[in-house]
Amino acid sequence: MLDQLVYQAIPIFEILHPGCIGIFCFNQSTNHNAMAGDALVATKMNLSPRGKQPKMRDGWYINENSEKRVQSMTFPNNHQLKGQPKGIKQVLKERNLWPMKEICLTYEQCSGKCDDIDLERIDYCARKIMLLQPDFYEQQSMLEETIIKAGHIFERYPKFHCNYNFADLMKQVSKVLVSVPVTTIRKFARKSWRYMDAYDKELEGKTAEWAVSKYKSHRRIPENIEKLME
Repeated sequence: MLDQLVYQAIPIFEILHPGCIGIFCFNQSTNHNAMAGDALVATKMNLSPRGKQPKMRDGWYINENSEKRVQSMTFPNNHQLKGQPKGIKQVLKERNLWPMKEICLTYEQCSGKCDDIDLERIDYCARKIMLLQPDFYEQQSMLEETIIKAGHIFERYPKFHCNYNFADLMKQVSKVLVSVPVTTIRKFARKSWRYMDAYDKELEGKTAEWAVSKYKSHRRIPENIEKLME
């Protein structure tokens, strides 16, 4: 998928539409959410430096002086574990986020999804605290990183509307167009245009509604509409 995007989809788009920005849309397939090998993913980290865990790219955090600090996810060359992953505990300690009371890697009560990002909560496990740090929380998938790096826009289809894609829209639109009379479509288009014209003339709310209804037999609302309403 990534090779197809890099060597085919993006180059073809840029040849066909030079100087344009493309919008590449994907569904919620787990393949589309795959992360790079060095991505900041808390679920792949251990609590301590030991054990099997990937070497991740540098992270960042905002210190107590509101300054952005870059943080290496591996130990420096002058450390006895040089080049090895630090683990969650060491990373959080360097950010002054490790609580005085020892916490576990995971807790059952915080294993589910949670939108609350209050780091003062004592029932958060170490992995959840790490996951909710801005650099980890904002980590992008490989596809998203690749598309943004190329100067284009990455979008995902709504999670619970998996059929909301171009192929299905083409099928549904054709069915709907057949089921609706052409006169109804034209009336809707003309009314929509009158609303746009009213808003362009700085009419709002009830005033715009009145003008749209008043001049429904006209192609557009008069330029002097404000004077006519006085």
